[in-house]
Amino acid sequence: MKKNLVLFLVFTFGLFFGQNKNHSEKFKTLEPDVWLNIWDKENSDKSIKIDTLFYDEIPKYLEFRGTVVEALRWNDALGENILIQTVTGHFNWKDYDENLTDFMLQDKSELFAYLFRKKRSENEFSRVWKLYDYNKCYGVDWFTGFIPKATTITDIDKDGISEITLPYVLICRGGMDPGEMKIIMYEDNVKYALRGTTMLMCKSKEHYGGEFEPSDNLKKESTLYDFLKKRWETHKCENDRFY
Repeated sequence: MKKNLVLFLVFTFGLFFGQNKNHSEKFKTLEPDVWLNIWDKENSDKSIKIDTLFYDEIPKYLEFRGTVVEALRWNDALGENILIQTVTGHFNWKDYDENLTDFMLQDKSELFAYLFRKKRSENEFSRVWKLYDYNKCYGVDWFTGFIPKATTITDIDKDGISEITLPYVLICRGGMDPGEMKIIMYEDNVKYALRGTTMLMCKSKEHYGGEFEPSDNLKKESTLYDFLKKRWETHKCENDRFY
């Protein structure tokens, strides 16, 4: 009996200590920002002076969720702008039944983008818009995030108001299905979009996926539409980029 008790205590202590050590290591490596080279400097407007911000340079009163993967600052005709892009990584969420009694633990991940602006007559930044999307997945391969070297700041129509273009993907699969892809553009608080799928096997004659549908208001803006179609062609191929 004593032997069994000793073995139980040793096992319990080892399990507890191992978990705490694992959590301690994770705690030590926590970072508020993970710079993933999201900004596409080459295809952004060279006439706009765009600066990257360190995490500590972001005004403390700005409210946002997630881990920062890119933060940019620039000026246009509307004032001084700060763009913050974040992701949450994977976490558990409770998927309740219709009666809201029983639930299953499922996997979820989220991404956010925020535009804050300070007009010339103002002393502090205020939020102009928030982009939010998520991925609920119980699959083998999945990814939720902004496409590397894809976010652009431009002034395509030369009206002094910058356009912010945010390409990202939501992938969840256990087979060979294309992922979900979106390119969202904001000009001030007007939102345009291309929504479709990633392309797989791009270098093969059997490639598939890669189609998109534009938002209705984008169809009326030919200059912006042409720009976003080129961005889509540039980024639609997965090519093992996301995991």
